[in-house]
Amino acid sequence: MDRVAIASSSKEVYYSYGRLLMAGTALTSAFTSGGLQWAHVQKLFRPSCLVLLACICASDAVYQLSQYQAMSRISPVYVTAIKRGGGILVSSVMGVVVFRESLVGRVMPIATIVFGVIFLCL
Repeated sequence: MDRVAIASSSKEVYYSYGRLLMAGTALTSAFTSGGLQWAHVQKLFRPSCLVLLACICASDAVYQLSQYQAMSRISPVYVTAIKRGGGILVSSVMGVVVFRESLVGRVMPIATIVFGVIFLCL
């Protein structure tokens, strides 16, 4: 479905409308449930928070537009497999480095996923 939508418009338009719809849906549901209060919204307009939000938006835009570019060039199945395999690898490394998790019993499954992603890329 992503590939058809990207082909019928452009990656940028598809990304922009997707983010606007997601933001509108999230804010509307938060407002109607009573979870959105003006005091919480005001905190978003502090300069330090605005800088962080701008950095998050920029990194998300680069990530999503790169993914849409890849989906328009190769099969979305491959893109999804590579993305998930890479995510597993990054989360495993972060778990070991940052949280000092043990890799006992996880080396073989992680290696299998990584080799599978490598073979998909070839």
